[in-house]
Amino acid sequence: MSSTITTSAAERGLMDHGHLLEKEGDARLKFDRACQQIALLDQKIRDLEVRYKRAVKHKKNSFRYNLRLRLSVVTGVKMMYHHYASTKAEELSRIRRQISSTSQNSELSRESHSRTREQRSSSAAASHAELDIDC
Repeated sequence: MSSTITTSAAERGLMDHGHLLEKEGDARLKFDRACQQIALLDQKIRDLEVRYKRAVKHKKNSFRYNLRLRLSVVTGVKMMYHHYASTKAEELSRIRRQISSTSQNSELSRESHSRTREQRSSSAAASHAELDIDC
């Protein structure tokens, strides 16, 4: 005798919605951490530029070379963090669209199309406003 576990479409929808919310939280956390690192790298670049200008002023060629190399490396790392953050922002937008569509689908099935078109357009406008993601 085999026992099969069946789940209704509503239960699967709730599990999917919960999974999407978890993925959104993870992506948001990673995006926020990348933005923090970008801010730290910006400060490090400013500090290195000050030190480089001081080395130029005092004609310290060996320091200039070393600082120029470090500036180059830190700037490259910052660019990679920008790329990573933009990837996470796109992922976050995609997940939020999925959450919005699953919540709209579940609302529509529960309410049997009781909401008016004006309410739908205002909620869509609100969800589009949430998608603006910046560091």
